[in-house]
Amino acid sequence: MLSLMRSALALLLLSSVDGLRPGGCTAAMAQPLVARAPPAAMLSGPELIESGVSLATFAPQPFWVLLIAAPRSKLTESIMGPIAPIVALSLVHLTVVLLAASAPGGTEPITIFADVFDPAQSQLDGMQRLFAVRDFVAEEWPHVLIWDLFVGRAIWLDGVARGVSYMAPSLLLTNLIGPPGLVLYVLTCLLTGKGLPPLGYTPSANSEDKGES
Repeated sequence: MLSLMRSALALLLLSSVDGLRPGGCTAAMAQPLVARAPPAAMLSGPELIESGVSLATFAPQPFWVLLIAAPRSKLTESIMGPIAPIVALSLVHLTVVLLAASAPGGTEPITIFADVFDPAQSQLDGMQRLFAVRDFVAEEWPHVLIWDLFVGRAIWLDGVARGVSYMAPSLLLTNLIGPPGLVLYVLTCLLTGKGLPPLGYTPSANSEDKGES
């Protein structure tokens, strides 16, 4: 099972970004990252986790550059319009999770989670204990980065579709610290007269009928 996970991460490191769009432009951006990765046969489990975390850290950044610097370009649309970049990075994250969970002591965070969600205990203390576990950090960091990119893409899609100006500050803040970037985008939409961003939500016909009755 571990050898299968190692092979999966190796394949993702070498080819996940390359197939994100026709023409291989994204692969060219990611080439310096994957070129540094040693052959899979030479990597141990911890080294594969390290490589996966490195890929999940740096691979999203060219996507952010496109969203922030060229939100309405055809290049950005062709790369970030499809969900493929998010899925590819999610597969890297999943592989890191499986490798970390199968390592010795890999289930330790599960017992700590029970304390984090115990109202009688300090949630902050529990999270400090979790972040003392190296493999948990290896899982959590890509988790944060990929979800930030997911939210950034949702902001970009909404902004382009509804003609929202001044998206760049919201996207940059989302990349840096996550949810406050979304809050800034909502405020931007309200202040520019665009209203609350639906971000994919469309009221159903039944809801509209109830509102009229």
